Amino acid sequence: MSLLSKAFGLAGRASVVAVGTAAASAVLVGIDQRRGATPAVPDHPGPYSPEEREAAVRWYLTALTLPAAAFRVPFAPDCVRRENGLRTGFGATQLRWDLHLHLQYSTIRELRDIEITVDPPGREGIVHAEFTIVTVVGLTAKVREDFTVPPEDCLIHEIEAHISLR
Repeated sequence: MSLLSKAFGLAGRASVVAVGTAAASAVLVGIDQRRGATPAVPDHPGPYSPEEREAAVRWYLTALTLPAAAFRVPFAPDCVRRENGLRTGFGATQLRWDLHLHLQYSTIRELRDIEITVDPPGREGIVHAEFTIVTVVGLTAKVREDFTVPPEDCLIHEIEAHISLR
């Protein structure tokens, strides 16, 4: 075996160890953050105001770019997420860990032009958000998401996302 192939082999193993270490570290940090975090639901029995329901959605939007906010997002235990018709979220625990580990969201640099409408005409219990995602390589995508956030519990029960590249 040549010296060059040994060096590449060693570098490959080192990169696998580094990626594994980073993932393990993220999981440990998440376990610690989960332990001390409670979902950001207002401290009264409801019904909840449109501003409080909008705040629940804003926690989710914050967690898209800031993984530390993931365990504060007020998901209902059986929350589902669909992205362009495909189911990508399977309950509060999975959604929080996806946001925290940040694997599919790591390319998001920022959210821009955020417009939120609570209870659009004829759609009681829905919080509609439209925004632009800017990625780390400068690509942008237009996102429209409908969150089912009933005034009775102020928890996100369903997310229906429509994403289109610009």
